[in-house]
Amino acid sequence: MQGSAALQQAVTPYRHPQRLWYAVKTKPRQEELAKKNLQDQSFEIYLPYITLRKRKQGKWQQVREVLFPGYLFIHVDTADQSIAPVRSTPGVSGMVRFGTQLLPINDDLIAHIQRQERLLTDSADSAVSSFQPGDKLTILDGPFAGLTAAFSMARSSDRVMVLINILGGQKAVAVPVNSVEKA
Repeated sequence: MQGSAALQQAVTPYRHPQRLWYAVKTKPRQEELAKKNLQDQSFEIYLPYITLRKRKQGKWQQVREVLFPGYLFIHVDTADQSIAPVRSTPGVSGMVRFGTQLLPINDDLIAHIQRQERLLTDSADSAVSSFQPGDKLTILDGPFAGLTAAFSMARSSDRVMVLINILGGQKAVAVPVNSVEKA
């Protein structure tokens, strides 16, 4: 029973009874195609993303991926728009239903996802600012991979200066910010 109460809270109440959010299931890896085609039909679309650090071709890179693969959100003005054309839109598999019923998503839930997306994007953009002088870091790539270092300062938006103990003393070395992480 608690699960159905949480579901009911996520789908009600509504701020604008005529403008409702719904979840749309897309075909695999066709979220962008579905988004473009639905926007061409004058629907308001929200496709949340997340920025992650992933290793590609031997290097750590920040990549932007869809937060909910295979899904997007559509904002429909029920007084002016029909959702019937949505299911036949290229890239769309169908509308998310509970049994045979479409249930709208609470505006507050969409607003919360949007806030979290902004926070996650901002924190990914400010990786350099997350380090404080003296923080212990582990170097992940390059000739010093595996060594522990101390953060000294940001050199630019994508490089940091770290202090490593090598050859009997501390040496300052500039490394890419995406090749270090907190120890």
